Amino acid sequence: MIPFQFDRPVFIKQEFNGGGRDWKRSEHYPWKELSLSSDVVQTLYNNNFLHHNSDLEVKAKVGDGLEVLDVASLGVLVDTINAKVKAKTNSHAEFTRKKCKKSKILEKQRGLLRSWRRNYGELEND
Repeated sequence: MIPFQFDRPVFIKQEFNGGGRDWKRSEHYPWKELSLSSDVVQTLYNNNFLHHNSDLEVKAKVGDGLEVLDVASLGVLVDTINAKVKAKTNSHAEFTRKKCKKSKILEKQRGLLRSWRRNYGELEND
């Protein structure tokens, strides 16, 4: 068995119920997006509920793509998002409330973007 790798997506190996839903075999398990600790996911992995699968990674095109971006690229993405938000809001107060925050810390910026997309993601789409 391949040891658990934090930077690779995991898939359901054995069906289970978690987080209020049923997880089916071969389904992608988005543990980072669900804000689960790596210890919990590693336990699920070690108990054969999850596994890595290269074929499923290719088929599913997993993730939001933020893992491959560096701080500078994430900054450009935030600027692009905020330009769209500014165009779609009616006041400076509304823009300030709905804009995506910026950070120079890589993991924090990814978290800020994921949180923003969860709350205001419809503003990103044209």
